[in-house]
Amino acid sequence: MAKPEGPTIGVKLFVDKEKKKVLFAESDKEFVDVLFSFLTMPLGTIVRLLDKQSQMGCLDQLYKSVEDLNLEYFQTSACKAMLLKPLNAASGHCRRLKINVDGSVPRVVYVCKDTSCSALSDNAFSSFPGTVCKCGKVMESIGQCPKYDGDTETAAAAACSEDGVFVKGCLKFIVTHDLQVAPATTSLMMSLFEKFGVLDPAVLEQQVLQFSSEKITCLLKRLLTSKQPLTDHYFEAPVPQDDASLEALVQNLHPKQESEDQEMPGNLKIRVLQTKDDSALLYAEVGVDFVDSLFSLLSIPLGSAIKLYGQCSAKGCLGNVYRSIDGSVQEFVREECQSLLLDPKLPPFFGCCASKILQVDELAPRELTIKACFVCFKSLGFSGCSLCHGYYNSNYVFVKCGNMVKSIKLCEANPKQKGGCEKGEVYVSRKANFLVTDDLRVLPLSLASTVKIVSDSKIQTSNLVVKEITLTKSKVMELQRAVLLLSRNILSSVLLHPKKNKKLHHYHRMY
Repeated sequence: MAKPEGPTIGVKLFVDKEKKKVLFAESDKEFVDVLFSFLTMPLGTIVRLLDKQSQMGCLDQLYKSVEDLNLEYFQTSACKAMLLKPLNAASGHCRRLKINVDGSVPRVVYVCKDTSCSALSDNAFSSFPGTVCKCGKVMESIGQCPKYDGDTETAAAAACSEDGVFVKGCLKFIVTHDLQVAPATTSLMMSLFEKFGVLDPAVLEQQVLQFSSEKITCLLKRLLTSKQPLTDHYFEAPVPQDDASLEALVQNLHPKQESEDQEMPGNLKIRVLQTKDDSALLYAEVGVDFVDSLFSLLSIPLGSAIKLYGQCSAKGCLGNVYRSIDGSVQEFVREECQSLLLDPKLPPFFGCCASKILQVDELAPRELTIKACFVCFKSLGFSGCSLCHGYYNSNYVFVKCGNMVKSIKLCEANPKQKGGCEKGEVYVSRKANFLVTDDLRVLPLSLASTVKIVSDSKIQTSNLVVKEITLTKSKVMELQRAVLLLSRNILSSVLLHPKKNKKLHHYHRMY
């Protein structure tokens, strides 16, 4: 077997070969840190890492819809990039992991390189390609920020300690077959022996498994699709297809209604084409706010979704990892990391409809201080900071920039708005209407698309009716939860009457 490239993390598995089951594992802080880091990842990052095969409801389909939409349907080209490659607000911590599967790197800084820019005094920069300066020009890359790249002071201090990234000290941890994490103790070990009926520990085979970056990514998929991920990973069981019981899941989508349910700001109204008997919903004709409430889920951290809904997929067990942080390992998690994992925040300007509904806070915009004038910085980037203060050219003549100001503070611009205005939260252009299929494929509204869906449904037009629906906050929350849990019939499951949509008509897809 070829030796894996890059760093690996050793984890000792205790295996019952007769039953073909991994009962539990023993690990150091490095492995637990990686497990905990999953909670900080945006949902869109997980979909991308798993090549749009995450099986997190229909998030894969939403991600594909963002990919397929032309740039003209977004506020700016940066908006599309923000959804396909969302930033992790805890990227500074994740870069210190022994294995960082999401590939977080120091952020690239973008500025308007026009030295005579009409908005020169704004000293604006961005972290996303495609951001538009107030002067109308697209900002360009000047490289990675060498000093300030999103790390907090506490993260930098932790790097010098014996603690892990998220956990304290040099403890050994037990990770159960269903990914509950706890400090390794004799009492816990004996409890697990009793639970699994182990009378003689000698019958258990101990195997040290080396987790590379590739295997960590494979394990992440197991966490989303299995209740016993270590067993399935070790014995290389086939990843199950997304065949969770639709009827059982639908019953969990409808919470008890509050006496006064609030409508969404701006009265989020949609039109649906459905059967007269409520047995099927073909598609919804929607505006930008509805589409934004779906697309913006891709930027939400995994931990935030688990916090509100208790789970992030129909069959996985990542919720156990989340609950361990607030339970069995709480006192062993670094104090400053508790909220980072249990209540992860969004990076600046990622606030959106979904984050408001899920009550996910957003970090304040960044500020960068550079030791140079802005003109030199625009022209030469971070390497120009020293040149701005003077240098010797090839003729040994001392050259110094003529600008008096040698230290400036750069302010982060909003990549969602042309001109970097402070206001503006939506990703999608307000000049478009969309069609959303029952399985959550988002398309520009067109007559050709609607005709094809009706034709493929094999339902007589005399049995169809158009209805207008005003969505309340609780209904949008149901919809967002359905996005995480269901892979088909999402709109039908949420918008049709619960008693009438138990056996949903599943028509042939148009794609």
